[in-house]
Amino acid sequence: MHYFTVNTGCYTFTSEPAPFALAEQNCINLGGHLVSISNAFENDIVSDNAKTALSSTNATDFWIGASDLVTTGKWAWTDNTNFLYTNWAPGQPQSGKDCASSRLSDGRWLADGCLVTKAYACAVPPQLASTCPPPPTCPTPTTPTPAVCTQRKCAAHCDSEWTYFVQANSCYKLFFGQKWDDAEAFCIEQGGHLASVHSEQENTFVANLARTNEKQSNPHELTWIGLKASGNAWVWSDKTKVDYINWAPKQPDNPGKENCVQIAQDPSDHGWYENWNNEDCNTVMRAFVCKKGSIA
Repeated sequence: MHYFTVNTGCYTFTSEPAPFALAEQNCINLGGHLVSISNAFENDIVSDNAKTALSSTNATDFWIGASDLVTTGKWAWTDNTNFLYTNWAPGQPQSGKDCASSRLSDGRWLADGCLVTKAYACAVPPQLASTCPPPPTCPTPTTPTPAVCTQRKCAAHCDSEWTYFVQANSCYKLFFGQKWDDAEAFCIEQGGHLASVHSEQENTFVANLARTNEKQSNPHELTWIGLKASGNAWVWSDKTKVDYINWAPKQPDNPGKENCVQIAQDPSDHGWYENWNNEDCNTVMRAFVCKKGSIA
């Protein structure tokens, strides 16, 4: 069983195949349910972690917590959260197939017969680290028997409401409405910095995180990241190496006037999506992403 944390919860991936109902019961036994997915960002997180967890298996898909077993044609999550987001593959869901899985190759959802056995993903609360002492090697009448304790299986990698990105071993959170310098100062107060980005995967992660709460209808949904001009160079506020860039076409421009960088995360704007643009640092941007190290 493989464990990954996100926000205040934990995803577990079990490669031992099980039918849908047994997979759900096993998740309940762990204190949770088969995973529910409420937006594209969560779907990406589940899909990316599943690829890692199930990479050494023969699995091509895995059960998630959606079915129409209660009412035919009305899909619902086993944890009773609202069914507001879908990511069905073309031609799905097929009639007569009542339980949903996620395809490992692309995160698209498939409907299948509920008795088919598959790997599965649970969403459970993280367990705290055990405080139990180690058992004595040779108990004696004067040695008390240790209390039964729950050993840590999935420690929280991040503080509450921060999201973990495994490839960077870092935690991220979206905040709103600051100039660049004020946003950086705020991130420092949170124990981090404005987000630095060091790979295409991390860039997509940050852009998707920035899409999760669209409070402003801006054509590019502008969000500060931690890149800033210093003389003729661009530097990250956390002092990490600039080893990845993703400028939009004809950017950066206006040297000396636009010294701070934002990421565009509106997928409808294909010319700018996930690209970077330099802006005046005194602009009160829609949002900003803070990044800090993990805690476990």
